[in-house]
Amino acid sequence: MSVGLVVTAGAGTVVAYEVCRRYVLGKEAGLWAVARKAWGQSWKQATVVGLLALPVAALGVLTISYLPTLGLAEVLVPLLVIGLFLLLLVFWCLPLVARFTNPTWRQVRNGLTLGLTTPSLTFLLGIALVLGGLAVWHFMPAVFVVPGGILVWWCYLLERFFVARGYVRPEPADADA
Repeated sequence: MSVGLVVTAGAGTVVAYEVCRRYVLGKEAGLWAVARKAWGQSWKQATVVGLLALPVAALGVLTISYLPTLGLAEVLVPLLVIGLFLLLLVFWCLPLVARFTNPTWRQVRNGLTLGLTTPSLTFLLGIALVLGGLAVWHFMPAVFVVPGGILVWWCYLLERFFVARGYVRPEPADADA
């Protein structure tokens, strides 16, 4: 069962992004219809991108296991690099899979490029994730609100970013889904 959750994590994230994007744009559409359409259109690419995050996450767990013997000073930089790469895969590459139609390698390249060339947005997202993680760590019921809040906020920022850069046209507020 846990293997199934790991394999579908990328596709599930794309579905969550697309549902949040519809909410941010104010489009009225059935939740299940949007989720089914997003899953059908992008589950292959999203699964590949999600599986790319698996060895990186495993490397992060391995690095954390060295924390007691090496100390924080020795593992901090590798952990930050691993965290940045995971952040780029999950919050830049997967939304591109949901939003645009490109080959998988190009989605990953574009996501990494956008994330690294817009450090202000990536840094802001990193801060939000750390604060959200702290909120969940100190108040466990926040796990039901914080991830969704961060995702809706990130979808809002990405849509503004895509429109401002000319990647997509602004969608009319009264257009139907």
